[in-house]
Amino acid sequence: MKRRKLVKKNSFPFLLLAAIHVPLFFIFAKRSRQKNIWILLLSNIGMAYLFEYPVLNWFKGYSYKPYILKKRAHDQILGAIFSQALYVPITATLLTLYDKNRYWKLGTTLIYYGIEHYFMRLKIYKAYWWKPSYTLFFINIYFYISDWFYKVLNSKKEWALVTAQYLSTEVFGVTLLYISAVNRKVRFGRGLHHSWREHFILAPLYSLIRSIFLVKNASKPGLIPRLTMFLGSFLADIILERTGLLKLHLNKLWNLAFHAIMVFISRFLYLKIRSKK
Repeated sequence: MKRRKLVKKNSFPFLLLAAIHVPLFFIFAKRSRQKNIWILLLSNIGMAYLFEYPVLNWFKGYSYKPYILKKRAHDQILGAIFSQALYVPITATLLTLYDKNRYWKLGTTLIYYGIEHYFMRLKIYKAYWWKPSYTLFFINIYFYISDWFYKVLNSKKEWALVTAQYLSTEVFGVTLLYISAVNRKVRFGRGLHHSWREHFILAPLYSLIRSIFLVKNASKPGLIPRLTMFLGSFLADIILERTGLLKLHLNKLWNLAFHAIMVFISRFLYLKIRSKK
């Protein structure tokens, strides 16, 4: 009974914010006549993931307590996903698409600043060395980075196209790995009883490195580059398993499907980002 009350009390604010942000994005994105909307959103999520990785996974600046998943480590990362894949990136994307001025950016930043304080008061979010004033500063900067990146992305500068492709590929890779970890199909770390914290340090790093090779491979047309990257990813998993850094509890068919999905997603993103539409 106590667990059920905590689930309801803790999860409701997270789910409520998600229920607000997601429909708003679809409504306003549909009304917008701007191009590359989804690529901008994925890029913003990718940037947020890169920011979250050292602050949360490495240095434990804060922790979330949505009480949606049973495993504490999984639940904490899910709280981070709500924040870094939904709330802030969606808002940054909409502010950029509608070319909102500094007053909108500052006002929105203050709203998130207030939400962070409210979450701390509810004890569903705890800051350690991280301070709300840092949030106030970095979110505002993040909104301006979104504006700037969208401009260079639409100007078709090659480095911006490659960066957008990398960030988008990273989002799919990190998210799929997280889902696999929650389902206990994949786990990184040495030894039989290593911590989930170790997993969530190694797993994103694995995905970040793999995304580099996926992006590099995606520019090459034809089936042979796809097959080369697919086999390379599968071989890398075998090597990591032999060294004891990776434990796979999924059948070979699903593992093959996972790598095939990522190879073809990277190619699709390459073509989509360079599309003239």
